[in-house]
Amino acid sequence: MSEDGLERRLSPMDAFFLYLEREEQPLHVGAVCVFERRMPFGKFVRTLESRLHLVPRYRQRVLFTPLHLGHPTWEVDPDFDIKNHVFRLRLPAPGTDEELRQLTGQVFTGVLDRNKPLWELYFVEGLEDNRTALIVKVHHCMVDGIAGIGLALVLLDIVPNAPKINKPRFRPTPLPDAKTLCVDALWDNAADALRHWSRWQRSFAAYARGFDLLDVARNIKRFAATMGHFLLPFTRMPFNVALNGERIVHWREYSFADARAIRTVIGGTVNDVILTALGTAARRLWQETQGSKRIPQTLRVLVPVNVRRETERAALGNHISLMPVELPLHPEGPVERLRATDVLMRQLKEARVAEAIALMFDVVQGTPAFVQALALGTVGHPIVQETAATFAAPIPPANLICTNVPGPQIPLYSCGHKLLAMYPALPVALEMGVNLAITSYDQKLFITFIGDGKAEGELERVAELFDVAFQELLEAAAVKQAQYVEITRRRHETATEATA
Repeated sequence: MSEDGLERRLSPMDAFFLYLEREEQPLHVGAVCVFERRMPFGKFVRTLESRLHLVPRYRQRVLFTPLHLGHPTWEVDPDFDIKNHVFRLRLPAPGTDEELRQLTGQVFTGVLDRNKPLWELYFVEGLEDNRTALIVKVHHCMVDGIAGIGLALVLLDIVPNAPKINKPRFRPTPLPDAKTLCVDALWDNAADALRHWSRWQRSFAAYARGFDLLDVARNIKRFAATMGHFLLPFTRMPFNVALNGERIVHWREYSFADARAIRTVIGGTVNDVILTALGTAARRLWQETQGSKRIPQTLRVLVPVNVRRETERAALGNHISLMPVELPLHPEGPVERLRATDVLMRQLKEARVAEAIALMFDVVQGTPAFVQALALGTVGHPIVQETAATFAAPIPPANLICTNVPGPQIPLYSCGHKLLAMYPALPVALEMGVNLAITSYDQKLFITFIGDGKAEGELERVAELFDVAFQELLEAAAVKQAQYVEITRRRHETATEATA
């Protein structure tokens, strides 16, 4: 444990995102935040710098242990300078949202410099309607979606005129030398092994608690069926391509009330509504690009799930599992597919598949750091690295990733300027050339379609088809609501006539 109360050594899952990163698949998350009015750059930087002590990880860099005797550690950067992390940009006139979108793709292209803390922030001026934008990049080894929202709440305010925070003096210490890193790693390995398996046993006990024997047998059977099916070959979509590292983004904004209306009238959750619209978009993209080829039965989607315990709600790093979803592309009607998606997701949640997968991941992550780094092609002879990178994971493990992180439903501010929009972003890797990131904020639903340059045309078309699918679900919900109102009116009239 470091002096700031954060874990000094990266967890196996946090380190995984460092080991897996390549030039063609940078593994940072991020967001684009748009604020009303022109924000003063100097005031913003001073405000941000005054709060960095609240998130000390932002002043720490990663150090790799020699010979990968242990996972990397977080060390305070003695050369930290906020000027190396905050950059001022200006859009050319007229500063449209389209130009901001293109700039965002350029910023998200490329890996972060590992010789400094792994985050960057781009302050964008010149946006039309006198607005200001912030483009944020943070390496996935630092945060997942939930931790990212938590950090945003530290850096943003819930009132326009927040009180000034006095920053303490920054007193960095020299970086540890190679000998210290090796000794610390050998010592930590023994302690971490005990903590790891103790935590795994507690997690398993928590997973099994509340199940009777029949529940356990049923859930094991459902989990085995899910994972067995997920290991079978699946149909690649047009956007499952080799990556070139260029990042392209499109985004959409919807009324959160509309998404809730669809959920209320037709069924399911807001996330089910999103998945159904995504499935409809993928189905129609297939029809447009593959002609008479038979439409696949399912779209394979990885859905990240937060598995934090109550005591870890404010924890940084990654505390996620993955829900493997075989999203139905049949029957043809979107309403019927929404109901089928609702049934599927309820079954996966009832069986607590995400928790079981987290337990499985924890077993794998108990292997030594050197073995994990070697298996993911981080160390060793170039031929060994290339071979390991090829067989480290199925390519791709799914068609795409779709992550939904709930955000605050109240307005937020920075330097007194209201946050108007918040578009999240996630990495693109392993030939999954199109991914979706969703968040909700201030009664709106923000969706980012992010992909690789090799899938640029498919990415844009998926976003367009998603729009159409969402509107179809909204119209279907309105029709059903009108039918319900009409049936209720007729029943009322019939009851009135019968008593007359």
